[in-house]
Amino acid sequence: MSCILWICGKNFDVDRFIEKSKIKPTRKSYKGQAKLKTNSDGEKLTQSLISIQTSKAEFDNLKKQISDTIRYLKRNKKKLAHINSTKGIDCAILDFGIDLKIDRKNILTQSEIFPNELLKLAGELGLDIELSLYPVDLQAILEKKYSKTKQKSE
Repeated sequence: MSCILWICGKNFDVDRFIEKSKIKPTRKSYKGQAKLKTNSDGEKLTQSLISIQTSKAEFDNLKKQISDTIRYLKRNKKKLAHINSTKGIDCAILDFGIDLKIDRKNILTQSEIFPNELLKLAGELGLDIELSLYPVDLQAILEKKYSKTKQKSE
């Protein structure tokens, strides 16, 4: 996942924003679409959104995610300035996905620092910052869960 910029809103006109800002999203979704592509009759999205990957650095490299994201924000500042002036946007969040280092044996605490350069850029553009912590063995957990679900359905 790395760092993703999410822009969303209940009345967010995704296509108009993309056209006006000339921003290139990684993904776009529309209010009313199925949350899961595999279940078109399932729960629907309550808002439209775009996602933009600002860094491809891995979960274990927050420093690189931050430097990549600062570079992205600087390069795209004029395009992203449309966030503050676009009606219908309810949230704009920089979501940094990182490994949870706390193992309760060797590592008991975890703290991360966001440099003021990032905070200033994000603030000027009206962006919130989120830190999403994932277990280091997330892939194994998901595979195990998927395997159990598959066995129950057979």
